[in-house]
Amino acid sequence: MGDNSLKRIDIDELELGMFVVNVLAQKGGVTVKTQGLVRIPSAVENLKRAGVTSLMVDMTRSEIASKTADEPLDDTAQAVEYDNVSFDEEAGRALKLYEKARDYQKRLFTEISEGKPVDLDQASDLADQLIDSVFRNQNALCFMVQMKDKDEYLYQHAINCSTLMTLFARHMDFNRDTIQNLAVGMLFHDVGKIHIPRELIDKPGELTEKEFELVKDHVDISWEIASSIPHISSETLDVIKLHHERMDGSGYPHGLAGEEINIYGRMAAIIDCYHALTSDRPYKDSVTSMTAFSIMKNGTPGEFDQDLLNQFIRCVGIYPVGTLVKLKSGKLAIVMQGNFSNPLQPKVMVFYSTRQHHHTEPKLIDLADKHCSEEIETSVRPQQFDLNLMKFFKQVLI
Repeated sequence: MGDNSLKRIDIDELELGMFVVNVLAQKGGVTVKTQGLVRIPSAVENLKRAGVTSLMVDMTRSEIASKTADEPLDDTAQAVEYDNVSFDEEAGRALKLYEKARDYQKRLFTEISEGKPVDLDQASDLADQLIDSVFRNQNALCFMVQMKDKDEYLYQHAINCSTLMTLFARHMDFNRDTIQNLAVGMLFHDVGKIHIPRELIDKPGELTEKEFELVKDHVDISWEIASSIPHISSETLDVIKLHHERMDGSGYPHGLAGEEINIYGRMAAIIDCYHALTSDRPYKDSVTSMTAFSIMKNGTPGEFDQDLLNQFIRCVGIYPVGTLVKLKSGKLAIVMQGNFSNPLQPKVMVFYSTRQHHHTEPKLIDLADKHCSEEIETSVRPQQFDLNLMKFFKQVLI
């Protein structure tokens, strides 16, 4: 192979069919290593969103212009590989980032209540850090999504929904700018609740019709606050405006339906509802992820875009990372890593015996291993066994 076969190109010059030898320059916190033919558009987008700016390509091994735009592309080709860090390496950073995000949300709500302007740069910077963490190792930050405290629901809901949106948008192959805008949207989507009486937000019983009408105002209030922020994106505003609309027109505040709700609003609606169902609230207990998926698919089948809902379930897994499960042996375990090819057999950390009622030495097992005899019986709520998952995360996993 002669030297003139190698060519340095900018990321915007990368075309389908080019053979990438290596990445020459990139920015951001994710190290990318890749070599091979670029066969699908999402591979180019994956490189861009990872911050790659220039690459070396081998023109003699490239297959450019052999297909027209109308011909089918090879959608079975593997996406770009990321040089991901381990869960152990990312866990500490994810915890610090989560605590930083919680402090930001508290400060944001305070500043809005005081009538101060919202700094978009701070939210964008936080969203960038969430994205980088998910790109490095999505399991660490996704584990934090399960760490819920109903006394801090308003703040945690925004952070967790932003994390889930980052994960979902990445799964959908959106570019990095779009992922950031959607993540910011979830950070802002409920800020209007600061102007709703707290006794209504935290009411332990069912809201009256008049009270519910007041609570529904939070969507328009949130949108008004966000729309006054200079340079805010349309994607961010769509997330805020549409997250309570439903495909069958039963949502609020405008009763939009079908094509009136764009993909960003449909994704936000799925994430917002899923996280609300799986969180303890003053007026209801949480349900497991599997129960939440069942409710969203079967209980109200017309409310959500079913194709997107299926993609979301595929994205987070039937047993999302951080889910507490009971094995058929009577042991409790926490899901540590999903299994894309067999969602019923993730990697789990066994740590408690329900039959002997005591903790056991934490042990990581792969339920898909042919030598493993353990199976998941059901997913369970931590409250059923009085378990503090945050304490477990800090003491065992960091």
